[in-house]
Amino acid sequence: MMSFFKALARKPKEKLEERQRMVATFPPPGYQPTPVNTLLANALDLSAPASDALVKNRKNAWIQLAGHPGFFAPAGPTTIWKRQPENDGSEIKSYQHLMSDSVRDVVPKFYREVRYNDGIFIELEDLLENFNDPNIMDIKMGIRTFSESEVKNPARRNDLYLKMIKIDPNEPTTEEHADKAVTKLHYMQFREKGSSTATLGFRIEAIRMSGETPNADLKKVRTREEVMKTIFRFTGYNSVICRRLFERLQEIRSRFESSKFFRNHEIVGSSLLVLYDNEQHANIWMIDFAKTAKVSETLTHRACWCIGNHEDGYLTGLDNLIQIFADLTNCAQIGSGEM
Repeated sequence: MMSFFKALARKPKEKLEERQRMVATFPPPGYQPTPVNTLLANALDLSAPASDALVKNRKNAWIQLAGHPGFFAPAGPTTIWKRQPENDGSEIKSYQHLMSDSVRDVVPKFYREVRYNDGIFIELEDLLENFNDPNIMDIKMGIRTFSESEVKNPARRNDLYLKMIKIDPNEPTTEEHADKAVTKLHYMQFREKGSSTATLGFRIEAIRMSGETPNADLKKVRTREEVMKTIFRFTGYNSVICRRLFERLQEIRSRFESSKFFRNHEIVGSSLLVLYDNEQHANIWMIDFAKTAKVSETLTHRACWCIGNHEDGYLTGLDNLIQIFADLTNCAQIGSGEM
């Protein structure tokens, strides 16, 4: 990693031109898309949404794991570029602060802001670089995945009412049925109740097992038992992997609790990226700070949320996830693959 950036410092113009060619000419010559990665070809030409969790195999093909806002492209040998929304420097500012915060070792390394082809990007560490075709899980953290600004409008909307009754005709109140409209707040809270977000403070967003296509149809994995079974299958019932991931989660919590940055920042829509491979390498990072916002209050990240207090429940979800991994570690150590 450092040798690459020393080389970049020696020949900045040459390396920048090389990076630009890499982005502009993706896919590379000879690239043969398969049914698995056809969608990624669109994502990497910087014209379609991609994910924070991009899986790169050893043949220069990329696989999209889950759909986060943003645009991605390979940059240097160990870095990626992520497109930033116009006139919004919130994620850039977040990473700049996090690099000197207690959590700097549990988030991707941030290198620089890049302006290229009228777009703004951030260059980040490629977290997959040190893994060999890893198994990957994206866990969306917090008791809500929407920001307060998204639900402040009290107006009721017919389109959201129609979406709601299509899923559950009994969810709207009598008054809402009469108006045939619901507020966005009600709709967003209703949507969160369909997963483990509202009950556990996190949900499994997507999983990709080594050699398989990604599975993003996991939002209805709702109960604690269902979540435990899904995570245990993901780990392959491996006691070493369970223990290493459990210990990493404890480290993340400890660093989060001592973080000055997170004391007054609302963390919404952020994920934990969980990786391990057949060589027993295992790790977890906090990713995706596009919706992170500074607030005037001091947050606990565990208190119940109501509009105006900005609590996000990140640590509530992390507490529950750690307890689940503790239970799974015990199960794996006694040699049981059954829950």
